[in-house]
Amino acid sequence: MCDYTQVEFRCGHVRYTVRAWCINYETTHRRCPPNVVAVEFRLGESEMCGDCKHVGEMPEWYSRITKKTARIHL
Repeated sequence: MCDYTQVEFRCGHVRYTVRAWCINYETTHRRCPPNVVAVEFRLGESEMCGDCKHVGEMPEWYSRITKKTARIHL
């Protein structure tokens, strides 16, 4: 089984990151059931998951795009 770290974010979401792929995955590239070997808590003020971080905020460069240049011409 592949070794995973369970990461719990301040927002309450949980993600799993791979610590080490097992031999079976390295040869077949088929994922096996996760084996959680560690739990990591990210509870800091800025530690939100990617889905919750900056919801509704647009990047600085977004305001520079005009409708004319944003269209895709096929």
